[in-house]
Amino acid sequence: TLEDGISWCGRLDKFFIPYHKDGLPTVVSPEAVDRFCAAETLEEQREVLQQLPMNDIGELTRQYLSKKNVAKHGRSEAQYKFLEQPADDVSTIYWKQMCRVCHDVPVKDNFYLSWFLRGSRGFDPNIKPNYAPPYLTRDGFNKLKVSELHYYKLVDYIIKS
Repeated sequence: TLEDGISWCGRLDKFFIPYHKDGLPTVVSPEAVDRFCAAETLEEQREVLQQLPMNDIGELTRQYLSKKNVAKHGRSEAQYKFLEQPADDVSTIYWKQMCRVCHDVPVKDNFYLSWFLRGSRGFDPNIKPNYAPPYLTRDGFNKLKVSELHYYKLVDYIIKS
């Protein structure tokens, strides 16, 4: 239903479902991922990160994002011709960036990272924090719905800013 959202309908969303549903739990427990996502500070986040099996997570992530797997389930291999680096390096580049984000970017209330690591569990309001973007929560949506803000006013504001 629409109330459940459309977050899991896109091709990219569907591509990552097996990663966080079937793959990631084989190397790290959902509870450990939840502890990471709930870290209040960067220091706490880094402490939790040190306890996670990063080598195993990295290997899983690189395999999942390999050219072969992405071409099989995600994008056409033809799109790799636009890359400036070898296609086989894409998964390693992505993994390095993921490590940097997990180490240097606050995870608390980062619903994108939560979605990537926890999948639909990341959008469960019973598993806080960072379960959804503020505008997609029921309270946030209801506030936007009844507000005086109209689309054209928003566009005018953006253009003038």
